[in-house]
Amino acid sequence: MNDNIIEWDLSDFYDGVNDPKITIDIQEITTLADTFKMEVKGNLQDPMLKSETLLDWYKKYENISEKAFYLQTYSSLIYSTNNLNDEVKEFFSKVEEFTVKIQEKLIFFNLELNGISDEKFNDLINSPELEKYTNALKNNRLRKPHQLSEKEEQIILMKDITGASGFLKLYNEFKSSFTYDFEVDGQKKTLTESELFSYLYGQNKVIRKKALGAIVEKYKDNEMIFTHIFTNILKDWDLESKKKNFKTPISRRNLDNEVSDDIVEVLGKVTSESYSVVERYYNLKKKLLNLQELHMSDLYCPVGEISKEYTYEEAMDLIKKVNELFHPEFKEIIQKTHEQQHIDVTPRKGKNRGAFCEFGKLTKYAFVFVNFTNNVDSLLTLAHELGHAIQAYYIQRDQNFINVGLSLAIAEIASVFNEILMFDHLKETDLSKDEKVALLAVFLENNFSTSFRQNAFYNFETRVHDLLEKKLPTTEEIKNIFADEMEAMFGNSMTNLREEYAPYCFVVPHFLHTPFYVYAYNMSNLLVISLYQLYLEQKEKFVPKFVKLLAYGSSISPEEMLRILDIDLKDPSFWKKGIAYLEEKQSELENLVEYN
Repeated sequence: MNDNIIEWDLSDFYDGVNDPKITIDIQEITTLADTFKMEVKGNLQDPMLKSETLLDWYKKYENISEKAFYLQTYSSLIYSTNNLNDEVKEFFSKVEEFTVKIQEKLIFFNLELNGISDEKFNDLINSPELEKYTNALKNNRLRKPHQLSEKEEQIILMKDITGASGFLKLYNEFKSSFTYDFEVDGQKKTLTESELFSYLYGQNKVIRKKALGAIVEKYKDNEMIFTHIFTNILKDWDLESKKKNFKTPISRRNLDNEVSDDIVEVLGKVTSESYSVVERYYNLKKKLLNLQELHMSDLYCPVGEISKEYTYEEAMDLIKKVNELFHPEFKEIIQKTHEQQHIDVTPRKGKNRGAFCEFGKLTKYAFVFVNFTNNVDSLLTLAHELGHAIQAYYIQRDQNFINVGLSLAIAEIASVFNEILMFDHLKETDLSKDEKVALLAVFLENNFSTSFRQNAFYNFETRVHDLLEKKLPTTEEIKNIFADEMEAMFGNSMTNLREEYAPYCFVVPHFLHTPFYVYAYNMSNLLVISLYQLYLEQKEKFVPKFVKLLAYGSSISPEEMLRILDIDLKDPSFWKKGIAYLEEKQSELENLVEYN
């Protein structure tokens, strides 16, 4: 395990879980919420309600929500890197319970807003005073058919602590406790899952297979626990969705994302119908690796000769350089994020796997979470998450807190764009044939992972929820559905996928953390590919439009946002443009291999 730990500084929030300011803030938030409830509850449906009064109330609601949000953000960030620490776990639970209590006090506000008559509501949203809250009001209005009584909504919040949230906490802590005794070159090591996973990027086929086998075996050994967690969280989502009158479980997520069911269905259909490009690539990869068979343990094995490793500092310098060429302000944002120690870099026991970016406190810089392991993939992942940090900066700069949220449908725009910027920069450097082959392979594999694999996850998730309508799925049924969808995507390119990979369905956290999150990756990825092509056509004229796009937050809906750029998300041909771009890159790789 790396002794040189690079971790974030969370003192923007508090000086540890025992900081006396936490108690003061909890008391202040509680007092503000109680006062707000006494002042506002029962008065929103007054026919004489003025827009100025509603604006004052909305600002008070926003202030309470913002203070509670950053307390919760701190608890989540510190927990993500210390989830085996009993003191941190206790603090996380304390904040979780407190957050629910505040939500219980405030839940009346959005419910009573929807009790306003249609005529009065239209007058209010057209008033200039409420301009910054118009989309929030409209979006809340769309939830009217799905809202329950205040008491029912409060019960749902309370039961989640020991229900879905409790199972999710168990999942996170159980996974993070895993360590693996692993032998390489006669040397035994005790590794975290992230450290063990890094061996899947190595050149040694035997070690790759052994590493993936160890991870999958750990989950297989504990699949009774994971199945119980899995089915309980998914069933909870489905029952609540049905109680709230959603047509399907995914409709609830689509409303949160401000996209229609039709858009998501079109996206999924176009992507699924294009799986042949994935099968085509991995059959080529099999030849490039000189393997008779390709197994899932070979999925991440580098093609060609990209053996260069990057220190974290080298990766940061390169990312800053590339972003400066696109827009100098992007470099400044990344530099500030780095200088303020808002990036947690080093894999270690008790730290979650994966990568994410979370908003900073108030108008400060975002917090980035990665597990950096010095390879090209780590470089691109860091660029991806810093893209999120760039978007977070602009949203916090330009929007009030109520509009800081971001639809998952467009949440990956800045991050994927930054990845493509990095890819194009690397492609233009002085590369040998093998390096060009390797770089194209990395680019295609990352895009296949972000689009096609996430689409396969989406199909898996949809099928499991459909099965939940009829019965509680068994472990074998869950694994078989997962294997079905993976086989559909990889076609004949993978050997023994079902036997060697089916339990991996329990490794993927998105199904539990945010049901139906995964399609957003595909949506954003194909969307960004089209935006990037627009950038290549317009160059510097595109930059201010892109920055403006990043700054909208949730002040307007994704469809409205993209309509400004003449993009119709319901048009299958739009999504096919992104697929066609990836097919072009696949042909470019095939030609490079054939003619060199």
